[in-house]
Formats: sequence, structure tokens, C-alpha cells
Amino acid sequence: MENSWLIIRPPVAAFALALASLSSWPAWGEAERATVELDSGWRFKVAQGLTGVESPTFDDSNWPKVDVPHTWNRIGVAGIARSPDTNTTQGTGWYRLRFKAPSSPPNSRSFLQFDGVGAIADVWLNGHYLGEHKGAFSRFRFDATAAIDPRGDNLLVVKADNSRPEPGSSTQDVVPLGGDFFVFGGIYRDVSLIVTRLAHVDMLDFGGPGLYARAVKIAPDSATVEVVARLTNDAAAPQAILAEAEIEDASGKPVATAPRRAIVMRAKEGLTFEAALLMAHPRLWRGQQDPYLYRVAMTLRAPGGAVLDRVVQPLGLRTIAFDPDKGFFLNGEHLLLKGVSLHQDRPGKGWAISRADQEQDFDIIGDMGANAVRLAHYQHDQVSYALADERGFAIWAEVPVVNEVSFDGSPANTALTQNARQQLTELIRQNYNHPSIVAWSIGNEVDLVAAKTGGPSKPAALLQSLNDLARREDPSRPTTLADCCEVENAPSGNNTGVPHAPRDVIVGLTDTAGYNRYFGWYYGHAQDLGSFLDRAHLRHPALPMAVSEYGAGAGLTQHSDDPLGGRINPHGRPHPEELQSYYHEQSWMQLRSRPYLWGEFIWNMFDFASTNRAEGDLTDINEKGLVSYERAVRKDAFYFYRANWNSSPTLHLTGRRYIDRAYSVIDVKAYSNATQAALQVNGRNISVTPCTDGICTWPAVSLDPGRNSVVATATIGGAQLSDSVEWTFSGSREIVRIKCGDISGYVTPDGIRYGSDLYFVGGDGLGINPPDTKQTDRRSAIAGDPGLYDTYREGAVSYRVPVPNGRYRITAHFLEPEATSGGTRVFDMRANGVTVLKDFDVFAAAGGQLKAVDRTFEARAASGMIVLEFLPRNGKAIVAALSITPL
Repeated sequence: MENSWLIIRPPVAAFALALASLSSWPAWGEAERATVELDSGWRFKVAQGLTGVESPTFDDSNWPKVDVPHTWNRIGVAGIARSPDTNTTQGTGWYRLRFKAPSSPPNSRSFLQFDGVGAIADVWLNGHYLGEHKGAFSRFRFDATAAIDPRGDNLLVVKADNSRPEPGSSTQDVVPLGGDFFVFGGIYRDVSLIVTRLAHVDMLDFGGPGLYARAVKIAPDSATVEVVARLTNDAAAPQAILAEAEIEDASGKPVATAPRRAIVMRAKEGLTFEAALLMAHPRLWRGQQDPYLYRVAMTLRAPGGAVLDRVVQPLGLRTIAFDPDKGFFLNGEHLLLKGVSLHQDRPGKGWAISRADQEQDFDIIGDMGANAVRLAHYQHDQVSYALADERGFAIWAEVPVVNEVSFDGSPANTALTQNARQQLTELIRQNYNHPSIVAWSIGNEVDLVAAKTGGPSKPAALLQSLNDLARREDPSRPTTLADCCEVENAPSGNNTGVPHAPRDVIVGLTDTAGYNRYFGWYYGHAQDLGSFLDRAHLRHPALPMAVSEYGAGAGLTQHSDDPLGGRINPHGRPHPEELQSYYHEQSWMQLRSRPYLWGEFIWNMFDFASTNRAEGDLTDINEKGLVSYERAVRKDAFYFYRANWNSSPTLHLTGRRYIDRAYSVIDVKAYSNATQAALQVNGRNISVTPCTDGICTWPAVSLDPGRNSVVATATIGGAQLSDSVEWTFSGSREIVRIKCGDISGYVTPDGIRYGSDLYFVGGDGLGINPPDTKQTDRRSAIAGDPGLYDTYREGAVSYRVPVPNGRYRITAHFLEPEATSGGTRVFDMRANGVTVLKDFDVFAAAGGQLKAVDRTFEARAASGMIVLEFLPRNGKAIVAALSITPL
């Protein structure tokens, strides 16, 4: 660790001389520290411009009472419409608490500890200003000794400020400046008062424990552990103490002890204690195979042996290594990190979550089969890191340098750089002892286009400073970052090829790197991910590489009959659940076959709050989670990963929330780690199908009109599993209506239902408004039903529509979206091989652009099928919708 303190090893003679001059220590039993939780009985108010609130005479009697953890914000608690309970207020919240201090000797020190306040905290005790902390995510402490009344009433006042970062605001130099998440205001983690002796392990070491340990050598028969403790003497005179360090096993039995050391601590100074402890036959921390934890303890004693202070920290013995071609190694054994990303908020609670909430999150993550977690995009509660230690998860820990480092696209200024360095130091010191942490991340998507300038952020100088700091603080772990926008051929543009001013090159600044890439969601196709990574690996052959984000949204009430039927609007609606499943199927198959990747982190494990979002079937929520915001629903894609990542038996029928089906003939899919599975519909045996890569598929399954009970069964490890869903089909098998190029379907104003695009072969599903653009909505210009004609399939297209044999009337609905004259787009249409439209020109037939035109004809279904073909003669063929009804 970076160390500016003096390392002192005083001779025994100096210790004896000091001991002779000191009075005896007062008895305080074996309670070396006294801790009082200050979580109950606070008065609270959100208000701007208040004065005198810190004064004991200020009247808060009409303020509501709250307990902490607490936030005043309420976000993401409803569906498409915002809830009346939504509170996005950013500004100042005031907290006032009256409390009594614990009984303690006169020669003690009192420290106030805050585990998290969003985002700037100013603190007063009994009218005395203790200080300010800038940063929403890390623990901080203030020495309250001079201000506290050890026998009477005390008044603690906290001003919490989560003002929106912008030029001139109080948070203009506090990271993060941006990000796709909301910074909740309030005292959202625990508060406590800690009373120590005058000589103690340092309480003001950037909120850290003051005790740090790591294994510097591990062999089968022994291990050497380096222990560093920062000690403080707050007395006005020198103090003689005895210092000892030891390692205990999980049962508390000492397994290694450094010789007790006599130390003279000079008045009002600190020193660093160092020791190397030798352990015999170490038991390794082996991730989920065996997450064994020792404990390292630092004890300070008075010369007579009475305990003055004792600090205990977790210790896991393991080695980590990252290879640019072979990936991640734990204790010399290759381990693919199958990870998820995690935000810390909950509906109705925001960031004011409990230990039980965090335990539930790790329970769900573990059940899916993940072995790694990216705690994004900031320092999380200590409980989360401890749970990762105990359960064997590998952790990507991150500082909140997110999206941009200035408002005008310039490099970070001095004040913001200092704040980022402070928060990184806090992150590392407070979490140094967690064996689960395998990398320190110094930023996320900081090469993104700056919102206010349109040009790229300039983060390189700041990132270099943070990288150097992290390496000094902890040379045992590599640094990393999450990149959004590195381009392949030039230092300009972004991953969509849009040109911008030259951007800083940041991939390669850190020891390892992660790519945030969303092929098939924001840009490109899902199948593009693997080839992109291969090219990146060639560009950086010596750089260990991970995928730090990949994901897609899923609205639980929005569904598609074929996720490839149309384009998605990633920043809009709808977001069918089936598309998320397809996206992850395609992405994981590419990721798992690239051994040079040291880890893959899904974005995101759970839906989370973001006031930037009005997408899918939600508002103020990013719904890329594999599990719903309130943790009640595990989306289909969750079970895809469970079937591939968890060896426990899995069988899950997909599409269970798509209850009212648009079509009578559908493909049925299940996720399972069985070798094969059987399907029944209404007691009727369909077939037994093989399951490959966790996917079992039954094509062209016929549903009965009305209710359908669908049951899948499989045998895994000698145990029988089953899963069932209930679907309804309220239509007629003889009537099929398809909205071409549409991913979710449509119901006309008079109640006629068109299903989403299905049964097609070839072509592209498009719309008159390209997805994810801010151009003028063209639908209002359509001469006809805008909802029916605003999407289309174009190209060389055919439809193979399953219907009972017989005669049918077929209506094809057309619209010309682009051509401005006749002859630009000409094609033929065939029904079962018979030409029904010859040299058809939509523009000419409709009389112009964006005008609807229909053509109706008859055809006979044979072998349970009608085949419709659209054959280009000039340009691309096109069709907006199809209606097939019996004669």
C-alpha cells in the first residue's frame, strides 16, 4: 500500500524508559472499543436555503421522524406511467439526531462513522463543524472527541446533498458527473459512534480498517503473510504499548503469531507496524469450491497486558493471474469468470437497503450459477464484499468515474481529479482485505461522447493518474476499466462508426481491460460480438481482456412470436422478453468459445432505477436485468444461464408470460441441462427432443382453441423434472393475420389482431421510422391505418403460413416508405407458386409515398401450408401486413 507514515521499531531500552514515566492505564475491561449504532430517532427534512440548522436551539419538532438507512428519493416503483409516489428531488436533505454517548473513560477518543451518504455530507456535532465528505459511496469518519459531551445530550446534524452535477453546482467536481443510474440522496447506510483508547489502530485512514494483510508467498506446506497496521497515539504524551499480530483459522484458533513487539508511540503521531507471519499448511481460498477464510487480528495492549484496541479483518489465501491468451487463473488453475453486474438499489428503498436484501441478491446470483460479480459503478456496502468472500465470488470493484470527466469535453480539472483519487483510495483501503476482489476498475465508459459538447470525453490524464495510484496502493491486484467506444481503425468515432473529434486512447492504460458492447441491441447484430472481440484481441495481443457489459432489455408484459421479426428501438418501446433471450443465447455462444477472455459480465443481474429511461413496459427503470426490479420474477434468460452455468437440474419452459397467443402454430422452447426433454400439449404427446447448449426446441407445435396446458418433462441425474405453462389461443386456426416487420404485433382500432412477424424466410424487418433516432415521426403522414402500415418486411421474402387445407382469401397490405417515383421498386408476388401480382409497383398503385394500398386474391392450402413469395424485379420487394381468412 502507498505509505507515507514512519515505520518505527524502537529498542527495548526506549520502551522501558517510556514505561517508567507513564502512569498506569485505567481499567476498561476487555471491551477495547465501544460502538453505538445511531440509526433510530432522526428528524428529517428536504429543504433548500435553511440556516442555523446545526444550532442546538433550532426547532425541528415538526420534522418527521425517520430511521437510517434512509433516502428521500422514490424512483422506479411503477409501470409505464410514473407513480404519484415518485420523488426525483435532487438537492439538500437535513438530518438531526439527539443521542447520549456511551460510558467511557476520560482518556478516550470518539469517532463518528458514516457508511454512506449521498452525495456530499457536511456534519456538525453540538454546533461544532466536524467536516465535509464528497462522494456518495464510501465510508468516512470524523474525530468527534472535542465536540462530544460524554455525559450529556448530544446533537448530530448532517446535511446530505445530492444536487445534479452541472457547472456551478455543489457537485460539479464530485464523481460521478453522469451515468445511467440515479444518485439517491440521504444517509442511506448505517451511522455509528465508535469510542477508542488514546492509542488505537488508525480510525482516519480514508475510512479503512487501519489493518491490511496479504499473502506474499504461498506454497503447499507454508505461506508468508505480510501484515501492515497503522497505529495512532492521540495522547499529548508518549505512550508505551505492546503490539501483536496473529492469524486465526475459521474457528478462531491462532495459526500464526508475530512476536509481541514493544513500541513507544510519540505524542500526537502515527506509525506503521509491519510483520511477516509464517503459516504452516495453508488452506486456500478457492472461490466457490472452498471459500475458506482466515482472520488477521491486530491487538494493542498496555504494558500490563490489558487490551487497548483490537481490529480483526478477513484473510483469504489465494493467487490470481491474468493471461492475455488463456484468461484468468485462481491458485494456478484456470477459471472462467461467468459474471453479472449489480447495482445496489431496490424499489421503494433506493440505496437504503438491508443486509437481508444483499443476501437475497447473492442467493439469486448463486442460484443462476454465476461465479463473479461486477459491483458497478461505485463502491458498494461492505456487506456485499463480505458475502462475496464467504460465498466464493470473484469481484470486479469499481470507482465511480463514469461517462465523462468534465462538462465541456476537456480533461478533468484539479478538483475533480483530487476527488476521484480520494474515492479510489477509499475504495482500495476499505476493501483491501477482501480476497474476493480480483481487480480494481478505475472507470466506466469514460470515452463516451460528452453530453453537452457532442465530442468525446478526454479522460486519459485522469485515468493515468488513477492507474498509478491504484498500483501504489495495491500492487497485488491488476487495474482494469470498462471501455465503451474504442474504434478499430482510428482514434475517432465510436463503435457505430459515427465520426467525432479524436478521442483519447484508453484501452491499454490499465493492466487489463473490459469491453462494454451491445451488438444486436444498440447497433449491429448479435452475431457480430465474437468477430469484434477477435479483432480487439489482435489489436492488443498482450492485454488480458474481458467483456464487462453485454445485455438487452425485457419488458415482462411485452412479447414477440419471433424476436427477429423486426427492429428494436433500444431507447423506446416495446422490448419483448423473447428478444432478450435470443440476444443472450447468441452472445453466450460466442463468448464461451473465446479462451482469451478472462471474464464476461452480464448487464444487468437486476432491473435498476434510472431516470434516463422510459423503455420496455417501464419508466425510470433500466430493464436489462435478468430478474425484475423487486426480485420477484426471474426472466426467461435467467434460466438460459442457469441451464449453462449451474450443474443443478434445470428445466424451464420459456414464454410463460406470453399467455394470450396470436398464432395457433408456434415453436416451443425450454432451457434445460438435460440431454433431452419431452413435451405434451393438453395431454397429447408432441415429441422428445434433444437439448443442446441448454436449449430444447419443439418446432411447429399446434395449440388448441381455448386453454392449452403445456408440460415439459426431463430426467437429469436420475431425477425427474417437469415444468408447465398455460397458454390460450382465442383465435381460429383458419385465420392468420401477420404484421410484417413488427416485433410485437398490433390490434386495429376495430379490434382485429395482427400477430408480430412470423413464418417468414429472408428479408429485413423495418419501419418507416428508423429505430433509436430523434427524427420527426413519419407515421402521421401515412394515408391509411398508421399502426398497420408503419412496419414492413422488404427484400427477397417468402412466408410459409401453416393453415388447415382449404380455400382462402389473402389480402396483402402495402406501403411505399422511401421511393419518390414509380419504377423504383417493382416485384412479383406468388401464392403456392402461382403469380398473383406481376410487376407490382407500390408507389404507382397507391398514388404516392406513404399511401396504403391493398391487393386481395384467393389461394388453396395444400399439405397444411400456404406459401407466399415476394420476388424483386427492380429494387426490393415489400409487404406491410398479411391477412389470411377462409372462404
